Amino acid sequence: MKLLFFCLITLVGCSTAPGILTDSGKQVEVFNTKPGNECSVVGKVVGDNDKGSMDLARNHARNLAGKIKANAIHITQEVPNGQKAQVFATAYYCE
Repeated sequence: MKLLFFCLITLVGCSTAPGILTDSGKQVEVFNTKPGNECSVVGKVVGDNDKGSMDLARNHARNLAGKIKANAIHITQEVPNGQKAQVFATAYYCE
């Protein structure tokens, strides 16, 4: 029984909530304007938060960008929708 409890605690402790910045998400810079030629597009990301927090949705977008090896995002749209907040962004790798 103690082993089962330990395993459950370990699994829960290892998961990260989408709005909490991961190590790779912390490395992602947020640009207010579209970056120049020193950056190349890696992909698109959509961060969301089911509690309506735009800050946590932005963090989620940064985490997703970090997972695809981007080091910057440019937010193209923020959508508050009642209890759900979404952030649409283009992910970049900048030299």
